Amino acid sequence: MGFKESGQILILTGVGGSLAATVKAAGLGDILGGFFSASTVAPLLVVWAIAAALHIAVGSVTLSAITAAGLLAPIAPAIGLDPVLLALAAGAGSLFMVHVTSNTFWLLQSLLGQSVRGALKSVTVGVSVASVVAILLILPMSLLF
Repeated sequence: MGFKESGQILILTGVGGSLAATVKAAGLGDILGGFFSASTVAPLLVVWAIAAALHIAVGSVTLSAITAAGLLAPIAPAIGLDPVLLALAAGAGSLFMVHVTSNTFWLLQSLLGQSVRGALKSVTVGVSVASVVAILLILPMSLLF
């Protein structure tokens, strides 16, 4: 029973980690590092946007965060970006536009006792605003750390 509930999460986490390892082994991190060497703000926005797009398309917060962070993690040391900020940006982006394809949506809809329509209004908008506010707080942090 436990594997039935957690199996999908484990598989998606493994896929995200595998993609990150492939990006690193292929040397894509060095190529991307050249594009982002001028500023640490651009990679954080890119990670946030990739995570947001993946979450909207796939509906998995976990998969979108791990994949987005894994894509740009190889360049973090090259440009002096703290990997924690990269992870925070990916996590913030992965929360953007929580909707009916996301387990998070259904969890919050159930816990709040709302209809699907009500949850689309409150949960989707509320979590999306939180996602944007989070990246707006992370960007100045990248200039300090």
